[in-house]
Amino acid sequence: MTPSNLQIPPQFSAVFGIGAPQAVFQPKGAGKWSSLVFGVIFLGGSVLGFLGGSFVTYSNYSKFGPASLQQQLQNVFLPTVLIAGFVFLLGVAALWSAFTNWRKAAVVYQEGLGYSDHKGVRTLRWDQITGMTSAVTKHYRNGIYTGTTHLYTLWDKNGTKLVLNDSLPKVEDLSNHIRQGIFPFLYKAAADSYNAGQRVQFGPVTISKAEGITVQKKSYKWDEVGQVSVEQGFLKISKKGGGWFSGTGAAIAAIPNYEVLLSIINQVVGVKAG
Repeated sequence: MTPSNLQIPPQFSAVFGIGAPQAVFQPKGAGKWSSLVFGVIFLGGSVLGFLGGSFVTYSNYSKFGPASLQQQLQNVFLPTVLIAGFVFLLGVAALWSAFTNWRKAAVVYQEGLGYSDHKGVRTLRWDQITGMTSAVTKHYRNGIYTGTTHLYTLWDKNGTKLVLNDSLPKVEDLSNHIRQGIFPFLYKAAADSYNAGQRVQFGPVTISKAEGITVQKKSYKWDEVGQVSVEQGFLKISKKGGGWFSGTGAAIAAIPNYEVLLSIINQVVGVKAG
């Protein structure tokens, strides 16, 4: 059942076969228009600045003669070109932002994800997504919190990637919808392989019944593991009876499908939340 208050972007009108839409994530129109307007203003200003600097340089050259040419180039024309060039680049960046974000949107359906940008509309069923990494970074300046950036990368069975970031509003909520959709499929595949005695790899982390857990180049049998914890964005493994430097770890951002990994580890030796 489709929530009654959803407004589906028109580019998704041809999407079918992945259930009813559940949530929409789309940048506000004001942001896209502001980028377009500022881009045009900056480009126009750079052109006018260049023409103005050229006109002043030529006028002074005509008035004071060839002896003043070097001075006019150094004091008028060159600074004008540098400033106009910088403003021109700002304009290009603003127009590119407007172009790339104009059709950007994501729609969560019951059985998959719809995504659109300047390249077109793409759909992914939950069972087609084979990996997802999450990089959530909090930023501080002089000890004062200034904001958080989010970067989520998905890839399908063909290895084609889809990157989601803060250009979409509430992208963290979007990522939670995606996790909820893909978790049953990813967990079943990983659990079946693990129970069959196979190695299951999650980026820098590999687990198996016989060999335990390997992170980077360090391996521990399950009965050697003292504690597995998640602290400050890192997965940490400590060895029973080991010292301060006996353990190992890896950044959560580098571990694809880390929720699946943590779920299996939790069933084997437990996971301590940080």
